[in-house]
Amino acid sequence: MEQELVSTTGQPAPPQQLEMPADLHAAMISHVRAALPWEGCGLIGCLGNRAVKLYPGTNIERSATRFNMDPAEIVAALDDIEPHGWQLRAIFHSHPQSAPRPSPTDLAFAYYPESLMVVISLADSTPDVRAFRVDGPVREVPVVVLPAAGFGEGERGA
Repeated sequence: MEQELVSTTGQPAPPQQLEMPADLHAAMISHVRAALPWEGCGLIGCLGNRAVKLYPGTNIERSATRFNMDPAEIVAALDDIEPHGWQLRAIFHSHPQSAPRPSPTDLAFAYYPESLMVVISLADSTPDVRAFRVDGPVREVPVVVLPAAGFGEGERGA
């Protein structure tokens, strides 16, 4: 069993990697592509390091260089995550024309440092998905795409 690390703030430390079933990974990419030309965004409910449900969001900024997820969607996602015993362990957004690295703006608005920041670059024809710890010095962590299996459709997300 994986031991839960705790940060100096008492919050769970961000995962050392993000494990995503292939169908969730594909749904995340599809969602951010559909948001073009704006940045797409959303939340990822996890059990430990493993993504179990995607919560696609609406970027109310309607911007190609920043995002702000609709607060009502955030509340709804958190209200769904908690009773399942999951955690908000990752927040994703896209960079339509730039590298998959947190921008200074991304870091300034990283309000959940205990969650990974997942950045999907759509600058090339093949999306580039990266995850970062932002609870101190920015550090990239692996995104491991797993075969799609093990959860019912009700736990998949949109």
